[in-house]
Amino acid sequence: MSFRLLWVLMVGLFAYLLFWEWSQESAAKAELVATTRIDEISSGVDSVDSSNASKISNGSITLVVDNSSGSIIGVELSEYPVLQKAGSPNVRLLGSEGAFKFYVKSGFGVESPVFSLKNNDGSSITLVSDDGLYKKVISIKEGYLVDINDSYLGGNKPGDPFVAMYRTDGKPLDATDSWIDNASYVGVAFNTPDDPYDSYRLRSVDERLMFDQVGGWVGFIQKYFLTALLVNPNDVVTMFANPPSVPGGVYSMGSIVREKSVSDINSGVSHGLFFGPKVRSDLMLIAKDLELSIDMGWFWFLAQPLVMLLVVINDFINNWGVSILLLTVVVKLLLWPISAAGFRSMAKMRVAQPKLQEIQQRYKDDRQKLGVEMMALYKKEKINPAGGCFPMLLQFPVFIALFFALREIVELRHAPFFFWLQDLSAPDPYFVLPVLMGGLMYLTQQLNPTPPNMDPMQVQVMKYMPVLFSVFFIFLPSGLVLYSVANALFSLVQQRMMYRKYGAASHHNSGG
Repeated sequence: MSFRLLWVLMVGLFAYLLFWEWSQESAAKAELVATTRIDEISSGVDSVDSSNASKISNGSITLVVDNSSGSIIGVELSEYPVLQKAGSPNVRLLGSEGAFKFYVKSGFGVESPVFSLKNNDGSSITLVSDDGLYKKVISIKEGYLVDINDSYLGGNKPGDPFVAMYRTDGKPLDATDSWIDNASYVGVAFNTPDDPYDSYRLRSVDERLMFDQVGGWVGFIQKYFLTALLVNPNDVVTMFANPPSVPGGVYSMGSIVREKSVSDINSGVSHGLFFGPKVRSDLMLIAKDLELSIDMGWFWFLAQPLVMLLVVINDFINNWGVSILLLTVVVKLLLWPISAAGFRSMAKMRVAQPKLQEIQQRYKDDRQKLGVEMMALYKKEKINPAGGCFPMLLQFPVFIALFFALREIVELRHAPFFFWLQDLSAPDPYFVLPVLMGGLMYLTQQLNPTPPNMDPMQVQVMKYMPVLFSVFFIFLPSGLVLYSVANALFSLVQQRMMYRKYGAASHHNSGG
């Protein structure tokens, strides 16, 4: 072993240990901050006097309701801990923390009656106004569904029924500081007849948005979870989103129910709500197009069927990591005709590489003659210079679709694989997969023919691309990197098979 190689290995090992120590320290600090922060707010909720707030639960969600206003001021998901450890507090969708506020309110017009608690049976509460005219029943249904029933017992119409979310700007409660999490979509989305998923980031809502329609839904979208107001399919409503009336104030997002008579209001107007995880199969059963709240990027039309296939595979395998590997194999086999065409073209180019280099050396001072001779060689050897790129570009949307889908699906959150990978939504703690990805990229690079007339500086830059990508993959969820590694490994095997078939395996790639 040469001294230079030994020195490189020692420096690499030292850099790895430093970065690993930094990542472990960062994770520990984030865990400490999250636990402390959530314990403080939880104790604050628990300390609220029972005459002012009530709790109801069904085992999946816990609601905290302000008895005076009738607002839902807190929602916890009992089956989704913040941290992957025993004793972790649960994820909150609604709540308050410092200047941050997120709550749901319903009622009639501008009336704001003062309520008192009349009944709490554990899964539903009944509130009645002090004057006896207003009644509100909040019930937790199955799973993550909640129903609010508002009624007015007077003889006139107090105003149109409404339900709305009120939220200050900022990250969702219990969100991590990871850049991959922060890159996920956070904002309000509407389901309308013209657009099944019309989304807006909060800060882009600088004037009132209104949609007059029948049915639909409006939701606040965040990574993994959703808070949605589900309109009765037969109700005529105006869905809206309003910017804050003062700087740092709350955005309001909701629906106003139109065309309700006094008798309708006397008997009660129901509003459906969903507070829970974005599990695609569940969302499809709850409301039309609600599964679109899982942001799968530009190629969502490809990502959705791929996620469906992944779920089917996992129903049999019961391991999301293994399911990702099997899905990758299935996709690569389905795309084999396209891949084969690209690898075939690259194999021919690799075989012709010595002749291309000879022509380049012979006519290096005559670019016009060089172009003519190269085209003549391509024609003689039946080589399409773009033949290796075009099939790869056709596969690119599938890769990107799966990339975004695996970043967003809640099923990978805290899902273990094997050995050191115990959370597929978190980065690889020991950087094994990123290093494997870099190695596979390097091996693939050695197989790919160097494009003609490539600038020497570009050649040198390409040599270091595997290292750069390895660093990039360090920060990605391990489920994404697992998919990328499986995709790269299978592509490498396919490419080597085609190279052997066309006699290109033994030809040296001078660009590698």
